Amino acid sequence: MKNLKKYLLRGTPSLLLPLGAGFVMASSADIRAALGMGFALVVSTVLSSIVISLIRNLIPDKFHLPIYILIVTGFVTLVDMLMSAYAPKVVEMLGVHLAALAVSAVPYREAEECSGHNGEKVTIISSLTTGIFFTLVMVICALVREVIGNASFWGIQIGFLANYKISAIAGVFGGYLVLAIVLAVIRKVGEKFVKEEEN
Repeated sequence: MKNLKKYLLRGTPSLLLPLGAGFVMASSADIRAALGMGFALVVSTVLSSIVISLIRNLIPDKFHLPIYILIVTGFVTLVDMLMSAYAPKVVEMLGVHLAALAVSAVPYREAEECSGHNGEKVTIISSLTTGIFFTLVMVICALVREVIGNASFWGIQIGFLANYKISAIAGVFGGYLVLAIVLAVIRKVGEKFVKEEEN
């Protein structure tokens, strides 16, 4: 239990989020893209973390990184193929960013810091928590950007908002602005939570 708390609270969320800022930005303009990327991240991170945890004692120290890369890339590729078959529109929205998840720092951080040193139970909970955290951030950003920036939800136009939409929110600048605001709120809440844990 002590190990699990340590891995769930490692670093503040404000330090964790910039590791995945690229795919958060790429998938937060539309709620469908956010949920699709969240699905891809959770599944690939959890599955690769389980495999790494199972074989951690068999991997020589100097081969950790290349083996982690092979495992993570394999699962991201499988998820990409699965989504291409069942959610091609989402894959089209995400474009190259879905494949780039294979080289994102988030699954590797999870593998190196948690899966490579712990059993399956701690690994599953930690990787699920990380994946769900990023999914929630992407969904929150997507809700703001799609509704305010495009006056739509799930790709369906919201008529009464059409005259009030702020197109800049849907663009790159708006994406960084929304992400910065969400990050500031998360950081404040995270700091309060960490202080409570320390007391």
